[in-house]
Amino acid sequence: MLLISKPDNIVTRHTIQLPHLIPSPRSIPSPFPFLIPVAAASTAPIEKIRSASTELLTSESLKELKRVVQPAYEEHEDISGQLQTERQERQKASDRYLSWRNGFLFKRILKHNFAQRKTDSETAEAKVVELEEQLRLTTVATHVEFAKERAEPYFRMRDEFAALSQCAAIWDMKSSQATNKFRERTIADSRLDRQRVLFSLGSCDLIQWEQKLPHLQNANGGDLFLYPGFILYRAAREAFSVIDFHDLTGNAVLVKFHEEQGVPSDSTVIGQTWAKCNKDGSRDRRFVNNYQIPIALYSSWTLKSKTGLWEEFHFSNPERLQRFVEALNAFVSSFGNTG
Repeated sequence: MLLISKPDNIVTRHTIQLPHLIPSPRSIPSPFPFLIPVAAASTAPIEKIRSASTELLTSESLKELKRVVQPAYEEHEDISGQLQTERQERQKASDRYLSWRNGFLFKRILKHNFAQRKTDSETAEAKVVELEEQLRLTTVATHVEFAKERAEPYFRMRDEFAALSQCAAIWDMKSSQATNKFRERTIADSRLDRQRVLFSLGSCDLIQWEQKLPHLQNANGGDLFLYPGFILYRAAREAFSVIDFHDLTGNAVLVKFHEEQGVPSDSTVIGQTWAKCNKDGSRDRRFVNNYQIPIALYSSWTLKSKTGLWEEFHFSNPERLQRFVEALNAFVSSFGNTG
């Protein structure tokens, strides 16, 4: 059970039932897709791999949750700004008071001014204390109450995510472009525009929880945080969505990548190709400066939702993704009998 505490101490209960979503990479038969980096010279249409706007992504079942979080966060940000200003004023008032209190002359000959400085310092301190308490009351926090049979799969999934984040390379796929194999003299099916990103265990100031969360950095949209009851998509300070696991579909596959930027240390090279090759993969001898390229075996994980989520990540270590996907499936399945 996930409990969202609102600032006025009213608790919104949101019970979810999660389906079994994502196949393991080992369940995908060969042959695998052939992929290479994007090339500016290609004339094929470019398909952007990115999610819809945050206004559209929130699941219907979680719109009430967003309505709870949005105003509380806006108030939290407003108070945070006021608190920063008042802390600066407190410091100034304290410095003015202490400069006379620690001295000898002015506090004796200008007693009224000295008393005013003391009052100003105490007033500034009181304002800061009041705003700090207001800030605490406006913090949206999650309280997770779930049985051991559900807690264990979540934390196991989180452990496997931590291992997944240790891949030597994780890429976010930004766009895809079909190749013209004949004209480009390649055996690759697609060209991909990719960017290195980081996965980590972290936190999000929007909805706080005492536990560390799986955090997926996103190069082409909002970062994703995997809470026990939903996915938080955070595009900007006040632009976010919450996605129900019910609305999520995923796919994990193995891919062969023509790696010209250095094969990561934890990847497997499964073959070689040429910058320019014949249909059968052999070297095209018409090109003088033709060079050999290693083919690395990676894994691809695609996430989509009914509301428009579309993210694709590649991992240098397929085994780590496989273990994470299996742990995620086990966590998802643990909610199968929830009403």
